[in-house]
Amino acid sequence: MFCTKCGEKNDDDAINCQNCGRVLKKVPPPPPVKSTGLPIWAIILIVGVVGFFVLGLVSAIVIPSVFRQRMRANEAAAQGGLKTIATGQTDYNNNSNPHTYTGELMCLGSGTGGGGIRYVDPNLANGLKSGYTYQMVGGTSVQGSIWTWSATAWPITYRSTGVRTYYIDESGIVRGEDIGGGIGTVAMPAVW
Repeated sequence: MFCTKCGEKNDDDAINCQNCGRVLKKVPPPPPVKSTGLPIWAIILIVGVVGFFVLGLVSAIVIPSVFRQRMRANEAAAQGGLKTIATGQTDYNNNSNPHTYTGELMCLGSGTGGGGIRYVDPNLANGLKSGYTYQMVGGTSVQGSIWTWSATAWPITYRSTGVRTYYIDESGIVRGEDIGGGIGTVAMPAVW
């Protein structure tokens, strides 16, 4: 074999020219080494399965906790809503002429009969707020005035939006317990 650069004759199996050192023929790359590890598809499959189980485990722990926290927040809002109704009733009584409580939740929202002032927000006045249903009942009218009333709040969807039912009346004491999503009564224990 002759070198294409200097023309020197070299052995047929020579890799470089003896005279100028030019590469006469390329050395074939070594054969690829076979990997003994897992193929990439198996690694992806294992990571996916492990990730799925970890995600399932985390979900099983976190999701119920989030639901419990939401129910607790709804229950606290229901207690607050009943206290707002009690305060609204006191203000309504002070601003009405003749002095009286109202027997309708909507009157606390509009102020009709109580000086035209809105004593509670519209959602509470409509009877639905923060996962709870609200209802107010006025006592018997005596000479055109109502002197007793009660209000109750119960979960819209029992064990989903809340568990406990609450009750309040003109005394201002909030009462509550788990009665299966029913309407509250004065017989329930006080909530402190």
